[in-house]
Amino acid sequence: MLLVRRARVPASLLPLSLQPAVLDSLEPSALCDLALVDDRIIAVAPTGETPPIGPGVVEFDAGGMLVFPGFIDAHTHLDKTHTWYRAPNRSGTFAEAITALAHDKDHWTEADLLRRAGFALRTAWAQGTRVIRTHLDTGPQSEVSHATLAKLREQWRGRITIQTVPLCATDAFTTPEADQIADLALRYGASALGGFLIMSPDLPRQLDHTLAIACERGVGIDLHVDENDNPQAECLRLVAEAVLRNQFPYPVVCGHCCSLAVQDSDRARSTIDLVRAARIGIISLPLCNAYLQDRRTPASPFPRTPRWRGVTLIHDLLAAGVPVACAGDNVRDAFYAYGNYDMFEVYLESVRLAHLDSTLADSVRVVTSTAADLVGLPTNGRIAPGSPAQLVVFDAHSFSELLSRPATPRRCIDGELVHTPRVPDFSELGDRPV
Repeated sequence: MLLVRRARVPASLLPLSLQPAVLDSLEPSALCDLALVDDRIIAVAPTGETPPIGPGVVEFDAGGMLVFPGFIDAHTHLDKTHTWYRAPNRSGTFAEAITALAHDKDHWTEADLLRRAGFALRTAWAQGTRVIRTHLDTGPQSEVSHATLAKLREQWRGRITIQTVPLCATDAFTTPEADQIADLALRYGASALGGFLIMSPDLPRQLDHTLAIACERGVGIDLHVDENDNPQAECLRLVAEAVLRNQFPYPVVCGHCCSLAVQDSDRARSTIDLVRAARIGIISLPLCNAYLQDRRTPASPFPRTPRWRGVTLIHDLLAAGVPVACAGDNVRDAFYAYGNYDMFEVYLESVRLAHLDSTLADSVRVVTSTAADLVGLPTNGRIAPGSPAQLVVFDAHSFSELLSRPATPRRCIDGELVHTPRVPDFSELGDRPV
């Protein structure tokens, strides 16, 4: 057994019985002692109320430092990662990102994917991420990507839970290849079916086909939706209507949903009502969307400065009772030139970009408990009996300290092991400019 004493735990991630009756809005946490056996938390108690320990118990005194559960990265692209120097996006636009990565796919061999995605997983692991859901570009000829990620899933079993979701245009599910695409993904362990949506008069029919195929296989769907600043883009609304129309019984997640933020307020509220009724979860990708959305090139009319942040209506969705998570999305590829699989960075920037500090107590859920719920792992992302013994200990004694230093040092606890994994050096990728 490992006994972690004086852990300052975000209150909203504790069992209800241990959450303070009155939360300090600036420091919404509680000092707790945590008992860990093998790979599970077996007990959580307020500090000072833990019974005397017996022989064979190892103690770790967190000294009042903030302790988070292992992070959940609910939306990534491990097949595209670390291709920036091979396929850069010089304009920073969405259109060039698509073109650049389409040309790069010829390089996506098993060896190439193992090198890049393996490096990404080691990076995520060192920084405390313990669940990753990755979308994989999928067509009839994309078996290598799914097979390689299935291999990595086995290699990382017990350390990082890896989920996969196929990514293709939803019109693919109306073609003769539809069953082949779905069966390929599920044969290699996909957790849901997925795709990216494009506004068209045919989209409702495409969504009906997609939901029917998912329903036949007993899985949910995880979609890329409205990643643009066009107020006429209402794929999210059409998804909600399709889910309700088909009485789809499985989980539905929609990522991005950027255009919702530039729509008329009444229309946006109406769409949010439909999303709530359809029980759809939303994943915002603040880093990538702040990078891509409202990008203005030298050829753009004055002014070139972006006028919005690219994030969806996170507060409005939460206020309506819609679950919202934030995730990392692309890392060092044509869609996002930066990133490091650091979910603390995602959390920190989400707080800053979306003003999540206004509801600080619940803000931690976007990369922990809510993210875990949206990927179907309801015991993860919490510090409670029965939850995984996967913790991140930050060298910070308050939220103010934590959110003030992006490079806050951290340690990891995995099972009964307290350790400080090292982030791999970029030189291992062998892709530096000469």
